[in-house]
Amino acid sequence: MAILLELARAHGAAFRNREGLRAAKEALTIARKRGDKLAIGRALSTATLCHYQRGDYVAAVATGLDAVSVCAYDDLVSRSRALQSIALALFSVEAFGPAESAARRAVDDARAGKDPEREALASNVLGYIICDRGHFNEARRLFRFSARYFRLAGDGVRLKKSISYLAHAYRRQGNALERDGHLGQARIEWGRAVSVYKIALESGEHAADDAFIVGEMAECECRLGKHQPAYAHLASAIELAQSVNNTQVLAHCYLWEGHVMQAMGNLEMAQRAFDRAVKAAGPLEHDPVLSMALRALAAVVSRRGDADSAALMEAGATAAEDARRDFFSRVRTELRDVLPEKAGIRGLAKLDA
Repeated sequence: MAILLELARAHGAAFRNREGLRAAKEALTIARKRGDKLAIGRALSTATLCHYQRGDYVAAVATGLDAVSVCAYDDLVSRSRALQSIALALFSVEAFGPAESAARRAVDDARAGKDPEREALASNVLGYIICDRGHFNEARRLFRFSARYFRLAGDGVRLKKSISYLAHAYRRQGNALERDGHLGQARIEWGRAVSVYKIALESGEHAADDAFIVGEMAECECRLGKHQPAYAHLASAIELAQSVNNTQVLAHCYLWEGHVMQAMGNLEMAQRAFDRAVKAAGPLEHDPVLSMALRALAAVVSRRGDADSAALMEAGATAAEDARRDFFSRVRTELRDVLPEKAGIRGLAKLDA
């Protein structure tokens, strides 16, 4: 059974979710026959991660709650792992309050269980979630804590992630400041983000992470008006995203390639890039990049004199936004029925909001 549990975790870590679920189910069957609560909790915890990674958020939360209940105080580390996956599932459908609550409990359990690696991983998740709630300073403290642990542990890949998350916090704060009309301060935050993204890149090579990092760095450069370096970095990010088959990063890179071309006055090339972004985003379910790309494409097409096509694209963007909002609302309604008050996750009353 121990071998099955390790196999399930290995599959989950490698995003082989079907294989992970299969191994976890076999381990769970044996553990239940033996009455082994620790093994039951660990199998459920691994299954929770696999459900989340497959995009089955309701199953992830339901399975995760079973893991939390079984683990109780006997296995705080497995409980932390399950709560982390629950938090990510809730975050994915924009249930931000409950996601933050679950993520904070994951950090607390890892700390109480005296597992510094699990605490560092859970801290990264909490930091990423609270960035979207405007808690930028706390998020950066969490990312620095995690980076310090992974540096001392000699884990270069996770160190790179933690540093890139720190840059992400600066970038998101810059975007929030721009929306509030504080462009001067926003430019400072974007500049900080670029500097930290460069540190992340210099920490080692990892194509999948580098695609994210270089693409987001290029976004900041574009916002700063540094169009030539942004264009060069986007070309690199596109190549990296293609090499690891990351459609989401690819769509975002094409979107910002279009913005760079538009800012440089090349509307024809901007239209082509936005069109590539729309096509890349098409298979992505409920990702906001599709509506953003459609609206950007509509604006360029309109400027080039094709008002009818622009109107159709605007309608397509609205439809994509409506579909995304309806899907999240439907899943949150299902989750409201799955999550009992006794789960101790705050914000449940607002799940259908």
